Amino acid sequence: MTESLLAIIPLFSLIGLGYLARRTILDVTMLPALNLFVYYFAVPALLFNAARRQTLDNLFNWPALTAFVLGSLVTALVAVVGSRYFFKCQSAPELVMRGLNSVFANYAYMGIPLTFSLLGESAATISIILAGNLLVIGGAQLSIEALRQHSMSLRQIWTTLDRSLLRSPIFLSTVLGLLASGFNLDLPKVLNTSLDMLAPAAIPVALFCLGASLQFRQIQTSRAELSWLIAMKLIVHPALTCLAFYLLGVTDPAWLIVTVLLTALPTGALVHVVAMRYQLFEQASSQIVVFSTLISILSVSFWVSLML
Repeated sequence: MTESLLAIIPLFSLIGLGYLARRTILDVTMLPALNLFVYYFAVPALLFNAARRQTLDNLFNWPALTAFVLGSLVTALVAVVGSRYFFKCQSAPELVMRGLNSVFANYAYMGIPLTFSLLGESAATISIILAGNLLVIGGAQLSIEALRQHSMSLRQIWTTLDRSLLRSPIFLSTVLGLLASGFNLDLPKVLNTSLDMLAPAAIPVALFCLGASLQFRQIQTSRAELSWLIAMKLIVHPALTCLAFYLLGVTDPAWLIVTVLLTALPTGALVHVVAMRYQLFEQASSQIVVFSTLISILSVSFWVSLML
């Protein structure tokens, strides 16, 4: 347990270093370029390499994935009901955004560093990230579109998925890695070497950028509701995921540990991107990302000590 907790200290140290750099020596105009490097090059290279080294049988543990989906759905439902009845949110699309804040984790910038550092290149991590992007982000955007338009054609569904998933380097690199694994593709040595050089940059630069991106703003949403949604993300989501594993009788310890740790992560920045795209819950989403990240220093430490 102590070794596991010590292992996550460097991760949060890099986040803190990024925040400190922004406040002192970092030119903020450089930050978008660093984020683009992480999002479009380093993390995709890491995910592609990790995915192609796994077998498809290891990647698709359907009972465990079902437990993840069930835990996420129930968490989102509880978050939505709480926002509707306790905080008087009446707009259905706004409620979807609140649900998304409560279940979509920062897989790319924290999930990969955390689980890969503690557990190695786990097949469970790759599968949960894929499911999270496909079902949670994709499902939320389809729900918002459907609520706004009352019905959706197949063309509109395709356009939404294309915009939210099919152009995502995180999603594409994982799928390409799965295809390379499934067809046992051997890449040219030059490409292999390039990917092997690029992938190690993902974890430190991602954490540094995460810290450098943290900004505090005044918002109109009540602190009570923000606290409610952050608690849903950091406490309720992993707890209900644990419960889902138990109720469904999923006993694979590796998948349980990875899934719980990933669901215990703070809200991912992609939620704010979705909020800005639809002009829903924008400022509050950005601050949920910030404060859930800060509080996750304690909550992630708790879940790591509990699971390992």
